[in-house]
Parts: sequence; C-alpha cells; structure tokens
Amino acid sequence: MAEARAAERIAVLLHTLESGGGAQRRVVELVNGFAAAGRAVDLHVVQPGELRSLVSPQVRVFEVDGSALRDHLKCDPPDALLAGAAAIHGLAVRSMPRPRSFPLILRASSHPFRALPWSMPWQKLREQARRRPRIARYREADLVIAVSQDVAASIKRALPLVRVIVSNDPVVTDRFLAGADAPITLPWPSDTEIPLILGIGRLALAKDFPTLLRAFALLRATRPARLAILGGGSAGDRESLLRLARKLGIQADLALPGETGTVAAWLHNASLFVSSSLWEGSSGALIEALAMGCPAVATSSVGSAVELLRNGELGAIVPAGDPSAMAAAMAAQLDRPPESSRLVAAASPYRDHNQAADYLAAIDACVRDFRR
Repeated sequence: MAEARAAERIAVLLHTLESGGGAQRRVVELVNGFAAAGRAVDLHVVQPGELRSLVSPQVRVFEVDGSALRDHLKCDPPDALLAGAAAIHGLAVRSMPRPRSFPLILRASSHPFRALPWSMPWQKLREQARRRPRIARYREADLVIAVSQDVAASIKRALPLVRVIVSNDPVVTDRFLAGADAPITLPWPSDTEIPLILGIGRLALAKDFPTLLRAFALLRATRPARLAILGGGSAGDRESLLRLARKLGIQADLALPGETGTVAAWLHNASLFVSSSLWEGSSGALIEALAMGCPAVATSSVGSAVELLRNGELGAIVPAGDPSAMAAAMAAQLDRPPESSRLVAAASPYRDHNQAADYLAAIDACVRDFRR
C-alpha cells in the first residue's frame, strides 16, 4: 500500500519568470506537475515575467521580496519550501521561520564550484568571496535535489552530511523533437559544404561566448565555417560580441538571431554544437544537441558534460576559457564526428518522464523525516 501524501501544500520559490534561461522553465513545468497531481502549490517569484502565462491557473502566484516571503511563510506555513534555482537559495534560507515548522529543499541548478580562467582576474576574486556562502546555504537544507551527478558529487564532497539526490530534467520532449523540420532563416546563402557551428544560451558571463568567438576565429583561419549563437541578452552584451567579432574579422560569418523557438531545427542543420560555459548545472542545450545527433564540444566546467560525453568518448571536452584548445577540438569533431545514433542514445535519460512525480516522492519523504 502506498504511503499517504505528506506534503499537501508546497511553496516554491523562483527568482524570475522571465524567459531568459532554462531553469525557470523547468520550475514552471514542475509546479504545473505538482498542481496536476492534486497538490496545492504557491509559487513565490521575486521578478515577474512572460512565463507567468505558462503557469497553471491552479497555482497561486505571489510576487515577493525578502520580508514579504518571510511573513507569508510564517503566517501561512506550507508543508515544504522548494527553492527552484541556485540564484534564489540565499533568500530561501533567510526567509525560513525560526524555529522551522517545515523543511527547506534546495534545487541545485548550477555547479557550486566555478573554475574561472586566469584571464578573468576580477571575476576570480569575486568568485572566491562568493563560494563560501554559496556552499553554506546547502548546509541549511533538509534535502538537496541536484540536476546532475557532477553537481551532486561536488556538494557531497564539500558537505558529506547533507542529503543529496539527483533528478534529471526532462529536457528532450516530443514537442522539441517534432520541431526538427521547422524552417529556419540563415543569414547566408545556403551552402551545405560550409559547416554551421552553434552556440546556445543567454548572452551573459556564464556562457563565455567571447571565448567561442576567439576559438571560431582560429578555426575560421584554417577552413570555411559559420557560427550562430542563439539566445537573448541585453543590447550591451550583444554589441560587445559584435565588436569583438569585428576585431577578429569574423563578423561576416557570425549570426546572432536572438531567442528562437526553432532550436531543434537549428541543431538539425548544424554540423557542431559548442558549449563554452564557465559554469552550468546541467546543460539543456548540450542535451538537446545530443538528442538531435549533433556532435559537440563542451568545457569541463559544464556540470554534466563529462558525464554526458563519457569522458570525451562521445565529444570533445576542453578547459574553460581556452580558445586554442576549443578550436582544435572543434576541428577534430568536424573532421571525425561520432555516430549520431550514439549521441541520441546518450540523451535518452533526459527524454520525457514524470519528473514532478519524482520530486513529489522526494518531497513527501523529506516531510515525513522532518516530522519524526
């Protein structure tokens, strides 16, 4: 006989409902799944955004700051609080009532240790200052749900007593795969002999697209190639990349289409995907690339890259911030791509599954343990 549900009402905290990254979309899918399973769900968000339209009408949505969240949790305590992304862990920890009447669950959506390259001295200094409080927040959790084995292992090494489990995001949906044949508009004349290389993600520091541009410039000096980076960002971030492209002399072979709903089609037409990130938790874009059978190069700091690419067997793994190593790996993958069927198989653990049910089982178990 199945155990009775322990968490009838779940509070979920998210930093934003803007559509810039994958973490918030995954959390919206989770809260909708919780509601569909008959749980009462309160979604607390610091910053509203366009993803609000995707939230189930069964979910109550509150816009909060630190004091508002603390008061709400104290006056109307849920059975559990789930902080949906690493960016909001600090607020979750600070807002928990004292003494606690319900458990705190942290979703570890990004890697806690960010190995920044020597070429970013100021960012490296800031990272050293931020690392200690970032890790300390996990110590406050009653349960940590990590998005990849690498993220989980890093937290366990730092905090052996913290309870950590892994839940793979269902990145590869039937809807995504069905989009492979959607039309896309290339800014160049069609030429299947010239390889198309893709980068995907927000135009932000974490993705380190300047290193990708420098690596592409080195590759481009030895063979024809084209590069497109799919993803939104500020006007300043976009202009910074275009300015670097002009300096490197690759502007004619670079496209920045912005955000698009046709990622599968771009990957279907690409010869190579490159993840140049300085840090990730689990790279949804890398998983999507493998699902489309697209060869890949990824930095070793991408949380799930070593695991997904089987230590380099299924794709190249390079140090972060190293254009020369990245360019060499890009050339090698273009010249000797792995069998696409093996890449597709590597993405199979991230196919459609009822992740909400997995989370609910973990949350219920955590609540039972907390009440004992």
